[in-house]
Amino acid sequence: MRPMLATPTRTPGVPPTGDEWLHEVKWDGVRAVGHVTGGQFRLFNRTEGDITDGYPEVVEGTDTLPDLIVDGELVVLDSDGIPSFHEIAHRMHARNPAHVARHMKERPAIFVVFDLLALDGRDLTRLPLAERRALLEGLGLTPRVWQLSESYDDGAALAEFTRNAGLEGVVSKKRTSQYLPGARSTDWVKTAHRAEVVTVIGGWLPETDAPDRLGAVWVGNVANAETFEDNPVLYSLGRVGSGLSQKQRAALLTVLRDIERDTPAFDRLPADPEIKRTRWVEPLLCVQVRYLNVTPSGSLRQPVLMSLRPDVSPLDADAAELN
Repeated sequence: MRPMLATPTRTPGVPPTGDEWLHEVKWDGVRAVGHVTGGQFRLFNRTEGDITDGYPEVVEGTDTLPDLIVDGELVVLDSDGIPSFHEIAHRMHARNPAHVARHMKERPAIFVVFDLLALDGRDLTRLPLAERRALLEGLGLTPRVWQLSESYDDGAALAEFTRNAGLEGVVSKKRTSQYLPGARSTDWVKTAHRAEVVTVIGGWLPETDAPDRLGAVWVGNVANAETFEDNPVLYSLGRVGSGLSQKQRAALLTVLRDIERDTPAFDRLPADPEIKRTRWVEPLLCVQVRYLNVTPSGSLRQPVLMSLRPDVSPLDADAAELN
């Protein structure tokens, strides 16, 4: 079952108001739907891919649950207890058992559950949200790393809190809303706060009509800190074309031309026709990027280059302070 999706708010930064809405934290992680059937648990991503083996800690304790289907978000917390896209990104494509075990120890995941879609063989998707929430809260979820996402009546207060706390934003849902698998509905509205991140450049693209000018850069972060010095590999966060002045772009391009290489330093790249025009570089330079949120494939959505970060090494990008 594909998860139901929210539409962006029509009033940027401001959630909808009125008694008909419930509001929840918008978690910065990986959307996931969990199925329990006969004590067996499976976890599926937004496109219905089976990701159970990548998150063994989420499976623990599910054998005592009734048959059910839940919707939620896989998150990894940083040292401040804030959901971190950097940390969950390391786990999104890990399937090798040794890598999964290492990530589980270094970056343990939490399954934040916010909806109940089926219980004991009964389809609940046509029930109003308020009734589904009541059934979910009555379950008393017991698995160690499962957590119920709280709901709130005051969307404006939650938006202010999440903004100040560095959280991704707010999702507002009509109390009467049915669950529409795979659909994007105006009964669910998301209010996202833009975030910033320090990333590593792994390649550059010339402008289409001006090959001597910088059009965009491919960015990512270190895939494995322990092996990076001997085998510098990045996981991709996509490409960024907006931002920086022409003077900054020209200065950056001068440096990038000096560190070009024949092959990409990324462990994998999304399907993108622009890859054919990309000039790959050694993963040495860092930049600060502002973005709206993250796509299911792990790319930054609506990214903007904010500044060059020559003060940050690739190994420190994940934890670098923002300008």
